[in-house]
Amino acid sequence: MTAYLLRRILFFVPTLLIITLLSFIISQSAPGDPVEQMLSGQQSGGEQIAERQANEAAYLQKRRDLGLDLPVFYFSIGPLAEPDTLYKIPKVPVQDALRRLVYKFGNWEAVQRYYQALLQLEEAFYARASDSAWKGTDRTEARALLVLLPQEKNYDEILHKLTLLERYLIPALRPAYEEVVSAAKALSTEATPWKIYVPTIHWYGTQNQYHRWLMGLFRGDFGISYQDKRPITSKLGDAVRWSIVINLISIVLAYLIAIPLGVQSAVHRGQWPDRVISTTLFMLYSLPTFWIGTMAIVFLCGGEYLDIFPPGGVQSTEHSPDWPFTKRLLDWIYHLILPVIVYTYGSLAFLSRQMRSALLEVLGQDYIRTARAKGLPARLVIWKHAFRNSLIPIITLLASIFPGMISGSVILESIFSIPGMGFLSYGAMIARDYPVIIAVFTIGAVLTLIGILVADILYAVVDPRISYSRR
Repeated sequence: MTAYLLRRILFFVPTLLIITLLSFIISQSAPGDPVEQMLSGQQSGGEQIAERQANEAAYLQKRRDLGLDLPVFYFSIGPLAEPDTLYKIPKVPVQDALRRLVYKFGNWEAVQRYYQALLQLEEAFYARASDSAWKGTDRTEARALLVLLPQEKNYDEILHKLTLLERYLIPALRPAYEEVVSAAKALSTEATPWKIYVPTIHWYGTQNQYHRWLMGLFRGDFGISYQDKRPITSKLGDAVRWSIVINLISIVLAYLIAIPLGVQSAVHRGQWPDRVISTTLFMLYSLPTFWIGTMAIVFLCGGEYLDIFPPGGVQSTEHSPDWPFTKRLLDWIYHLILPVIVYTYGSLAFLSRQMRSALLEVLGQDYIRTARAKGLPARLVIWKHAFRNSLIPIITLLASIFPGMISGSVILESIFSIPGMGFLSYGAMIARDYPVIIAVFTIGAVLTLIGILVADILYAVVDPRISYSRR
């Protein structure tokens, strides 16, 4: 068993690395700019040079704090035309546009000259933004085009936008504009397309975003939330305890109720206890949990009907740490009774049917018939000989349920206003808070691996015939 556990744990290492790599790729593929999302509402939209410089300084500083000024991975594979410093361009859309131009023309030096000319024109524009020579809405139109040009990927569109831009510029900006036009035309005349077809590898070492993210992950640091700028670890710590408490109680109750019902249903197969248990559980199973939760709040939580339970939350508004522990515990129990009931009932039918099917299969084995032929009591045959060997499917289900203790239930936690992992995940999805979503995904994947390992160990505990030693 020890050797088997060591092999499985060693197998987890590459599996975990693959999971973290997938998580990182998903986070990198998420739309939007995380720096702009975190700084939204903090930057002004003015055209004054001081305001613009302050905004850019804040943007670059936040980008450095998040490690986004580093290369993405340990190495990159691309054409010879693509430089190894493209990641240093602050704006992701601008990076993509410049990369597309490099892939089209194969000359990074020409693309770089075009980009630098655009930056100089932009600086000149903001320096002249308050010039009285501007007419009507020309300044607004010129500003819009200057924002779009660095992000434009299509070469024909670049030339078109430059033609439009000429109409709105004041004479003082003409020299800078001519430099941009000259650099844009040079993209075509100085093209070296053969460099696109020559592959090259750029090595960056450990100074990259993935390595920084992975090392933080091993330390329990999942980064910063885009939504409220809090460390994700603290947000997970606040939410995970309620998901664990509710799901743990629900799982224990479901197994304590469903397993005896499944045994009784199998022992009395085809008789009235079997029919009553099966019909009742399948009626409960057919009712959606979100509908039951909503109806429970409507009919049992005040309003025009019964006022038995609180409508939501995990504690009273007047709940205080100064209360005696017994009073606080009763307050929590009072608020969690209804959610736990709704969490539990839906899994009873499935677990009991799995228990019934597994036990019926075991009861048909030869050793069970032998035990009965020896005259052993029926209770002893069922609970000592048959029950233990029929737990394999139940253990398999437990391994799959294990990660749910952490991930929580999005729908039910939202209905009952429980600040658990499901509620946190839902809020993160609405706010496009990708680091939180990726953290929940990674934790769930790791717990799935742990659940599989626990299930393998329990297999040998309940069935001594299972051996993990090599013959």
